[in-house]
Amino acid sequence: MNRYLYEKDLRQMKLIILESRRHDAVVQELAATLGIKRQQLRKILIESSDMMFLENLPARSDAARETGDETERLLGIPLLVQAFHLLSREEGARVREQYLQRIQNGITQEVAISKAQIELLEMIRS
Repeated sequence: MNRYLYEKDLRQMKLIILESRRHDAVVQELAATLGIKRQQLRKILIESSDMMFLENLPARSDAARETGDETERLLGIPLLVQAFHLLSREEGARVREQYLQRIQNGITQEVAISKAQIELLEMIRS
């Protein structure tokens, strides 16, 4: 019986892609923004993306970095929405608004960022 490529477990090949220099830099950047380890983000990407998508990740990330306002870039929303496709625009906008609301309510920026990171991770993992 023939085994087709789409029937194979491609996790190892996806990991090889993500370990390349440019891909690793992008993954490290977003992992730091989310406050998680690089391996955790790699696992999320391997489970949610195909190989073609992963191949183009650095180019999409370069384009996404130039979009959004300062708050969105601080939270990594352009990367999550446009480059990684892990969140919808609506989810990104909701996290941004909640972050700004916390800042207006007197919560420190560090705490507001931490809460936003937790919310982003919950959305990504669901």
